[in-house]
Amino acid sequence: MSDSKYMKLAIKLAQKGAGYVNPNPMVGAIIVKDNHIIGQGYHEFFGGPHAERNALKNCRKSPVGATLYVTLEPCCHFGKTPPCIDAIIDSGITRVVIGSLDCNPIVSGKGVKILEENNLQVTVGILENECLNLIKSFRKYITQHVPYVFMKYAMSMDGKIATKTNQSKWITEEEARKHVHQLRHHVSAIMVGVNTVIQDDPLLTCRLEEGKNPIRIICDTHLRTPLTSKIVKTANDIKTYIATSSEDKNKMKLYQNHGCEILSIKKKAII
Repeated sequence: MSDSKYMKLAIKLAQKGAGYVNPNPMVGAIIVKDNHIIGQGYHEFFGGPHAERNALKNCRKSPVGATLYVTLEPCCHFGKTPPCIDAIIDSGITRVVIGSLDCNPIVSGKGVKILEENNLQVTVGILENECLNLIKSFRKYITQHVPYVFMKYAMSMDGKIATKTNQSKWITEEEARKHVHQLRHHVSAIMVGVNTVIQDDPLLTCRLEEGKNPIRIICDTHLRTPLTSKIVKTANDIKTYIATSSEDKNKMKLYQNHGCEILSIKKKAII
């Protein structure tokens, strides 16, 4: 198999971490020796071992002389876990194929330099665009210090989003609704305006099997969210924030008693 084919397998592995590794990037790793995959792993959850360490742990035979395929440049600094560079060098792996350099200035290019200084052969840029796409949310935050935002909007052919009486149910078909739940599983949080809560009374949960529920944020300037709404009634089970410029402490207390957290926004910050 070619480098590209092994990297495709690593990308597929990395995608298993979707929704579980935020705010870390999704990363996959494959270890190949004598044209056989002897180990594989991915970053499974935030704070857990990185893909390279999981791949080494799962090796069926000695990795000495093997090639490591990894979607993102191995880290060389201490964070939630020790740097992966040390484990790679100590393992006896002799070649490392990297999909994309890390966009984090703490490690960008430095991991490659350390590997090469320790006489490992390094190849960079295999399926780079596909590997960068894996970490688009991470890259947006690291390079621009803002979150990567998806906007969900459903509209009929005549430009409407609901009937005049707001009695319509779904504009989208089942496939589109499934995609929405895949996005909910993938992201850290979902945000809606208070009118959506009042009119639709949504749960804003992920209905995929084994899916992860995102944090729920309600933009509610005047604290009009009904205490009887599904979101408020389930706030003790799913982290829920109400963003408001209201200074009504009594109302805030009512929401807090149901498990909601209040994000106080200064009025001058509201556009």
